[in-house]
Amino acid sequence: MKIKKLFGYQVLDSRGRPTIAAAISLDDGTTHTARVPSGASTGKHEAMELRDGNLADANRFYGGKSVAQAVANINSLIAPTLVGRDISLTDIDTQLINLDPSENHMKLGANATLAVSLAAAIAEAHSQSKSLTRFFNGDGELEIPMPMVNILSGGAHAGRTLDIQDVLVLPIGANSFTESLAWIVAIREAAAKIGAAEGKVTHLIADEGGLGIAFASMAQACDFVVKVISSVGLNPGSDVSLALDIASTQFFDGSKYNLKTEGRSLTSADFVQYINRLVSSQPIVSIEDPFAEDDWAAWQEFMSIAPVKLQVLGDDLLTTNLGRLNKAIADNSANAILIKANQNGLVTSTLNVLKQARANNFNTVVSARSGETEDSWLADLATGWRAGQIKVGSTHGAERTAKWNRLLELEATEPSRFSNPFA
Repeated sequence: MKIKKLFGYQVLDSRGRPTIAAAISLDDGTTHTARVPSGASTGKHEAMELRDGNLADANRFYGGKSVAQAVANINSLIAPTLVGRDISLTDIDTQLINLDPSENHMKLGANATLAVSLAAAIAEAHSQSKSLTRFFNGDGELEIPMPMVNILSGGAHAGRTLDIQDVLVLPIGANSFTESLAWIVAIREAAAKIGAAEGKVTHLIADEGGLGIAFASMAQACDFVVKVISSVGLNPGSDVSLALDIASTQFFDGSKYNLKTEGRSLTSADFVQYINRLVSSQPIVSIEDPFAEDDWAAWQEFMSIAPVKLQVLGDDLLTTNLGRLNKAIADNSANAILIKANQNGLVTSTLNVLKQARANNFNTVVSARSGETEDSWLADLATGWRAGQIKVGSTHGAERTAKWNRLLELEATEPSRFSNPFA
């Protein structure tokens, strides 16, 4: 099938901020659309998201965050190159690289290139009469990824109610995705009720649906979630474990980690010991961005003393970037990577990063962003790529439940098994 039309336009994400949709029409009369997410907590090494800034017309109501220029790049630069070509994700991504060979997609904007790349993947899957999951996975049993789900949120997602970004749960004892999601819903609802009963603020719902409850320390936040897990009849550490997203770049000033809620500042060496004590005293199986995005020495030091089974997950550190991943592999700076397509800008090169990670025994977690859309393609990518884990946010908000519901659909309708990297 050939591309008959490519059209980009501006839509809104879950925070009410502009983002991009791209629609590819094929010569069989069908149209295939993809909408891209955007992040609030972004690393400086991510691919460049093109926004309009101080362009007077575009800036009037959206505070400089409109994407008119990126949309124009789709319609005036990308579309003329692609219309009339056979629908092929590999070919389209190659053409996008030819149009903008910069590593961070600064000419076209990674939000423009990703929207087109995703639409191309969906359209090519259609041309083969396949779902997006089957387009990448092929025949045989699917591997439904384990969910990593926000319960408490702070940092850039919840007005700094916590220094860290999220306290999450992993249902490591569940036997199916359906069971795991039921457990998580119960935990999320119990957290709201217990928080309210204890006089804690629970009306603040963070960008990703977690509860914005203030605690004086990371340990107290963990203790609260452990108590909530027990309250619904599940066992902390065997049924459900904790995961932390520290997002430490946000409170690192270049020499000290400044914990405002605890009223202290720690050197890198001291913060390594702080994090090690925390993970050794709580049922934590995964910790994301415990150190700043360029504090490589702290990552290496922590890896040398961390519990053997702990998942040390790089997000801002690695930014779905092949070069940074290879450095982490060589330096033993992490053992897992968060995979975010919009940190990279193309579907094929995002998949290449995931493949390189898995080839070097890294765990992989396909992740949403704080500014999401109602699209469910993320669930298809996580399953089709056999990532093993998926991080979407919480269980509130249609932009989150769209992904969970797609995974429920795949488990209910396809031969599958539930992934458990922590078994």
